[in-house]
Amino acid sequence: MTSALLVHSQLALRIGVFSALAGGFGVACCSPAVQNVYPRNTQAFVLPPGCSAGSAPGDTTQLRACLNGIEFDTVEAIGDEQRLLVRDAGGAPCHGDTTHTCRHGPLAKVEPVKGAEMYSDSALVEGRIIARIYLRAGETETYPKYGLVPVDTTYWWVSTSGTGKSYFVHRSGSAAQLDTLSRPLTRTAHPPGTFQQAFAAWIWDETDETLNGGCSGHCCKS
Repeated sequence: MTSALLVHSQLALRIGVFSALAGGFGVACCSPAVQNVYPRNTQAFVLPPGCSAGSAPGDTTQLRACLNGIEFDTVEAIGDEQRLLVRDAGGAPCHGDTTHTCRHGPLAKVEPVKGAEMYSDSALVEGRIIARIYLRAGETETYPKYGLVPVDTTYWWVSTSGTGKSYFVHRSGSAAQLDTLSRPLTRTAHPPGTFQQAFAAWIWDETDETLNGGCSGHCCKS
């Protein structure tokens, strides 16, 4: 009889502990999503001092300010890496457009900003860096379309103000200056909750290279 009572007492204790833990987990699961983002992307809410709203960084001081509070996701499945398409610089006729030639160019990597999927609409109107791109070690060919040069990093800055703006900025040979390349931006809206993770990827188009990244409920392409 004593053994039976002991077993029942232990079982009741285990059930009580499990219920308490489950209740704790339930509270955690109901917390706002922003509380569980790590590392925290502070720019989802406010730009750091020295990083101007409405325009891409204009010099290295502004670029350093605009990089404050963000990190880039280096997980292979989140970003992308491939040899970029080069048009009209040798190679075979392009598939789908034989009036141009196409070949494989330098190997390039793109990595999104961690937590960029949490940028608010107002944040994207101000403008935010959503990804960085760079040529892999050993590459010697430049890729002017996206401002890519060997042994350097280019940052993709996007604003959804008006018809949208897309700029690719990197440090130039001058210590305080940036090379800034403007490109067209197109946005495709997706239903709320579509993106649970920041992403960025190269898209091999039949006629040209395209860069795609998530930006506040949209796919931004440039």
